[in-house]
Amino acid sequence: MTTSRTDFNETWLTEMPMGIGSFHIYDMVEYNIKDRIRSGSKVIELGNNLKKIDGKQTKYYWYESNGRIDLGVELSVRPQGLVVNALGKNPKLKGHAPYASDLYDSILKDNNRSIKLLSDTQISDDAYELWKRLFKLGHTITIYDSERPGQTMQTFDSVDEMRKFFAYDNTLYKRYQYVLSESGEMLAETRSYFNTRRLRELTPGLL
Repeated sequence: MTTSRTDFNETWLTEMPMGIGSFHIYDMVEYNIKDRIRSGSKVIELGNNLKKIDGKQTKYYWYESNGRIDLGVELSVRPQGLVVNALGKNPKLKGHAPYASDLYDSILKDNNRSIKLLSDTQISDDAYELWKRLFKLGHTITIYDSERPGQTMQTFDSVDEMRKFFAYDNTLYKRYQYVLSESGEMLAETRSYFNTRRLRELTPGLL
């Protein structure tokens, strides 16, 4: 029987195996998208060179120019949100458009569901640049420790807030997960999932 507890675990506590940006990840994302197309999956045009395949369990979004996939992402559809499996960008376009921030922005607007981002083993300058662009687009980042997600959840709406947090608490950052949301109802609903989890963590027998 599916419950809100299992929905939470499936969405927010599953491990994400892939990394970001290396060539083999781009190569894999490109192959998976083209394989779905070869298999007959419907490609939906979203405008501005952005396309998607809207599968029930797996979704793909990508920017394409001249028949070449420039930037693509594979997402798993989970009960309480979308989870990034892999994000790959053509190595020839490093430092140039299209940017991951624009892709994530379009996905949020298209689905109205929060996105669990790939976890990072270090807080890099590249990550801060990505988050900075996302904050400017009106989004928020919620972070949490996967061992105590309900009690450790914090939401930031500026890169300065995030920098200060990691400056004070830099010993546990490798366990943090990241959730991208639009401000407003999407964020409120996502936080409610974590508040319910917090109640379970603080109440013996509910977790």
